[in-house]
Amino acid sequence: MSKEPSMACPVCRTELSIAQLFISEEAQRTFNRLAVLSIPLGVRVLRYLTLFTPPKTRLTQDKQLKLIEQLLPDLERGAITVGGLDFQAPKGLWDMAFDRVFAVADDGKLSLPLTGHGYLYSTIRDQSNKAAAKAEVQTEQDRRNTPQRGPLQINGGLTSIGAALGNQDPALADMEQRSSQAVKPSNEIRKRIAEITGKGGPRAE
Repeated sequence: MSKEPSMACPVCRTELSIAQLFISEEAQRTFNRLAVLSIPLGVRVLRYLTLFTPPKTRLTQDKQLKLIEQLLPDLERGAITVGGLDFQAPKGLWDMAFDRVFAVADDGKLSLPLTGHGYLYSTIRDQSNKAAAKAEVQTEQDRRNTPQRGPLQINGGLTSIGAALGNQDPALADMEQRSSQAVKPSNEIRKRIAEITGKGGPRAE
């Protein structure tokens, strides 16, 4: 009896029969969901599975699907939950976290094979915190660099920023102008008031 045609995954080295690739609807749905997210991200996920492979053995298809399905909900919602707290995790951050895990593994600083996603998720959490802190600093800098609305001194009088830029309501601008004039009487009016109150020197007969 001839052996059923098979192929090995170039990433995780798992041997699958051609029939398995077409018969398993669950596998098709899982890999379709992964492909919809991002092909480059999907390649990283498949490479990530190799970190769960014990020496001289291969991961079964069921094990691969289980690992991928554990990640998919968080990959799709763009967030993770660690210690009861949610952390934003867009696709770019997942890419960065996977690459960091690979680098640590290549340096021999990661205990293999992995038995869970704890290290990956702690890496995503740390990167998410750094991104959030950076965004907060940028927001504060933007706030400080934004001109504050308030009165401006123009040609000896007070006017708002909106009026200075020519986009203030005409009625409001007229009210501000009248208020400014009322607060500061002219020299002629001041002189007349002084004459009436006797504070401006002797009056002419």
